[in-house]
Amino acid sequence: MAITGYFVDSNWVYQEVLLGFKPLYSSHTGLNLSGVLLETLVEHKIQDRVFGVTTDNTTNNKTMVEAIQQALSSDVTVIRIPCLAHVIQLCLNQLLDCLKAIPLNENAETKWTDQKSSAAKVNAQHQTRRISYTLNKVRYLAVYIHASPQRQAAFLRLQEKGSQLVPIQDVRTRWNSTFLMLRRAKRLRSFFQPFCEEYNCEEMLLDTQEWRQIDYLLQITRPFFDYTTELSKTKEVTTHLVFKIYNALFDHFFEAEALLKRKRVPWKSDMLKALIAGRLKLDEYYSQTDNLKGHIYAVGTMLAPNSRFQFFLSDNWEPHWRDTYRKSFQELLIPYQERLTMNQGSTNTPTIASSSSRLNMMLKSDKISAKPAGDEMTQYLDSDLIDIEPLQFWRENQSRFPAIALLARDILSIPATGAGVERLFNTARDVCHYRRGRLKSETIEELMLFLCATRFNIKDSEAKQLEQFFTLAEIESAKEQNDEYTEDAELDLISDNEEEEGVDNRLREISPYLIDIDIEVTEPELPETTTQRRASGRKRKSRADEDFEQY
Repeated sequence: MAITGYFVDSNWVYQEVLLGFKPLYSSHTGLNLSGVLLETLVEHKIQDRVFGVTTDNTTNNKTMVEAIQQALSSDVTVIRIPCLAHVIQLCLNQLLDCLKAIPLNENAETKWTDQKSSAAKVNAQHQTRRISYTLNKVRYLAVYIHASPQRQAAFLRLQEKGSQLVPIQDVRTRWNSTFLMLRRAKRLRSFFQPFCEEYNCEEMLLDTQEWRQIDYLLQITRPFFDYTTELSKTKEVTTHLVFKIYNALFDHFFEAEALLKRKRVPWKSDMLKALIAGRLKLDEYYSQTDNLKGHIYAVGTMLAPNSRFQFFLSDNWEPHWRDTYRKSFQELLIPYQERLTMNQGSTNTPTIASSSSRLNMMLKSDKISAKPAGDEMTQYLDSDLIDIEPLQFWRENQSRFPAIALLARDILSIPATGAGVERLFNTARDVCHYRRGRLKSETIEELMLFLCATRFNIKDSEAKQLEQFFTLAEIESAKEQNDEYTEDAELDLISDNEEEEGVDNRLREISPYLIDIDIEVTEPELPETTTQRRASGRKRKSRADEDFEQY
């Protein structure tokens, strides 16, 4: 169990530290996880300084945070932040599941059997042209090539110029795996036909229509890959970007749905249904953002100098939400105002007081009242927007907005994703790989703590040596994810007209085959979606509204 801590230091630099890399000997229940987490917090003497816990969306993690809250003192409030990268992947999986496009295998396959050969031939005989059959062709070809060093060499020989690549197979356990598989296939498209002809495996060849399906799917899934990748790579603050990312994904869904709504080809109708399913899943998690204590995402958005309160002033937000978010900002700010007032009072109190001043102190109210938060808050929230990174702004303006700067240091330190933990587990593969001897759990933790302390600075020569512990499929998948190959394959974009792209209207009048493929309606036309839009270009609705739909 990897436990990472995040904070903004006195120089306004975002810091990530590994607090523990603990073995879990018992079942992964929320109660057991909370025990390990609490023990680690106590070990570092920070159990009373925890503000939020970012986890993925499994039930045991929710139970863990609840148990932690009960174990800590009553004046400590712990907020569970759902990992945004995990939310994005859940929406993507919902979309792919509707297309029956989720891979069944957890690891890349490296054996080609007679049974798999027969399955590839049966797959090629399907006439329905569903996207799942197209993806199976790409998967079968990847396994077929990887299963033989001779076939790998033959495929590489076809590539005379540029980087020599091989197809990759998607797996259930790797984020964006299907996108990476299809993007690699597009880059290698010109080599598939000569290879399949040489090895007499034309059942794995893709025709123009199937490549069109891949183009569509790449366009639809690209934003999920981009946002997940950038969120996972960044080591900067991200809480202020959550609403904007939700907005961008909603916009992507609605734009893609609008393009596909008029299509009549069955596989395009399937893709429209999948888009709607993915959007509803995103809407499900988006509606839960209102349940976070203090409306952390909204406050984080306002703490960004390029958003402030103006982000919520457009017609996309109802007055109810503007008032709610501004009030939440003010309520969160009050304790920081009180802390500043208390510190100023203790600083200005003389060491030796006269009897008169002592009498005044005795009669003074015990409760120190803070200055109204309105002046500083109004001046900041209603000022002009500035295009600058949040931490740089607060480093330069902390004396101008002292209380809000303290609030920003806490709120912006909350990571929007658990990407740091994912990076740690990827690095842990190098430490406790299955090909190495068994290491004690204490040794593994010490090695991981050392690696974290040295910021994972690995020389190129050392990184090259680590490749011996990974399969070719794992190496190729990592390269594709890191986008080491700058040339991107050209995609045939989704058209905004009704006709099937690349087919002349005159041919439609004389070709029954083309008519059957392109305009025969085998399923009823999908109705226009009526789900309330919930991001940029959408008014957010509360559960009290009559036309609010909850899923």
